[in-house]
Amino acid sequence: MPQSILGLDIGTWSIKAVVIESAFRGFKITAVREAPIPAGSPGDLTDRQIAALRVLVEDPALKADTYVVGLPAESASIRFISLPFADTRKVDQTMAGELADVLPFDVFDACYDHQLLKKTANGGSLSIAAAAKATHIKALLDVCREADVDPKFVPVDVLSLFNLYSHYLADDASKPEFPSAATEELSIPSAFDDGGPPEARLLLDIGHERSLICACGPEGVAYVRVIRHGGRAVTEAVAKAYGLEWDAAEAGKHEDALVASSRYPAPSDAAQRMSDAVSQGLSPLMRELRRTMQAIRREKRVRIGRIDLLGGGARIRNLAAFVAEQLNVPVAVGAAVEQVVEREVDAPRRGAMAQALSLALRPVGDLPVSQIEMRKGAFAFAGSLQNFRRRVPFMAGALAALMALVMVNVAVRFQALGQREAEVDQQFCDITEKVVGRPICEPSVAISVLTQPSSELGAFKLPERSAFLVAAEVSSLIPADLSETTVITEMDINVERARIEGETASFEAVDKIYSALAKNDCFESIKKGRLNKKSSGKSVEFQLNIRLGCR
Repeated sequence: MPQSILGLDIGTWSIKAVVIESAFRGFKITAVREAPIPAGSPGDLTDRQIAALRVLVEDPALKADTYVVGLPAESASIRFISLPFADTRKVDQTMAGELADVLPFDVFDACYDHQLLKKTANGGSLSIAAAAKATHIKALLDVCREADVDPKFVPVDVLSLFNLYSHYLADDASKPEFPSAATEELSIPSAFDDGGPPEARLLLDIGHERSLICACGPEGVAYVRVIRHGGRAVTEAVAKAYGLEWDAAEAGKHEDALVASSRYPAPSDAAQRMSDAVSQGLSPLMRELRRTMQAIRREKRVRIGRIDLLGGGARIRNLAAFVAEQLNVPVAVGAAVEQVVEREVDAPRRGAMAQALSLALRPVGDLPVSQIEMRKGAFAFAGSLQNFRRRVPFMAGALAALMALVMVNVAVRFQALGQREAEVDQQFCDITEKVVGRPICEPSVAISVLTQPSSELGAFKLPERSAFLVAAEVSSLIPADLSETTVITEMDINVERARIEGETASFEAVDKIYSALAKNDCFESIKKGRLNKKSSGKSVEFQLNIRLGCR
């Protein structure tokens, strides 16, 4: 039965929603929506998010069986935990103690989960774990509850980016922008010697006030980080450079924002002015990205072979070439992700749907996804029972209809059985009438008459060797291994001979039946009649003529 899953990305500039319909043979995207968050002061952001969320979920196209809402990564603490053993049961038992030593808050006042990434060569294991204070999870669920949304899954949003990697980006061979030699002295080397760590991709989701970083490789998530810089900083830089109000600067950024590079210089003085403003707004993000690349290089868990840009901020023109020159790493816009939603949303906003899409992928498909779930303990999902209660009237009606159909079926079968029984009784009467000259419909009376019959000539006995006994002997002599594949279709038996016609599996089976019948001393001679292989090729028609003795 198809199931619809709604992924909700609750941001600070807008709320994005993606609906996936999951079926036995895969899944498809059925709806993509975005609701801007009304303007206001930072202090009432929660109320404005609730208002936008209510508007969004009222859309009939967004009705879903399962909701998935991401917990902001800055509300969680994410750690990689190495243990000297790989037994999953021992890892589960040990994880709380390991987290208690590294978390900045009490693990027993929080919700936490972990996922085994790999088993190491020395018998150990590497896991990724996430923990969040109960107050943060409650705050998110309260926002959802105010909009009548009860999410079944609450993963950490930055970890959900791995879902995009496994489903779309791991095999994405689209051509990236390569770094220019002119900027090598400003960049961080990204290549390692042969035999080093495996290559990974760095997914960079540039949002309004923050950017999510997730390094993904064949073994899973290798590095995550949240940078508190995003598109808002670019808007502020544009507003300052042009002396614009916020709304005008935001609209100008969406329409005209570009950033020049040595490969793609600004085509005019006006474009250069815009590029300078955008570059100024991006400088804090670039600075933190360099530090991120340095941290990944020090850890030596993976090497970054390519960066894929996602999010609304990734639509700045020439951004991929600019970032490639800044970091000396090939960079591409996540075209494989944008193509998935291109039928549902206009080009400028396709990248912004990446996070909502990654959340909707959590319960579907056979490909690996991030399994870390923050809705645990006291916040465990109870919607299954509520959903069951809502469906009780429908289920009761369906059960009543089913019972009615069963009763009708029983009545029809009973009527057919009665008719068949009447036909058998009539056949019994007809047979006794032919044998003794009058119909006897009661079996016990018929047996008594047949065993001690009377007539005008007086009492007599039926011959001990009757046609019935001959037929019974023939049936009993057919080999047991042929009983299921052999069917006797006709018998013609009189005092001197018997003719048997039937079907069996093969010519060899006919020979076996012939040999078995020949063992009966009362069958003086047996001759084969016509033998034909049926047109279907699955059976053989045969005829045996038997001369009877022992009269």
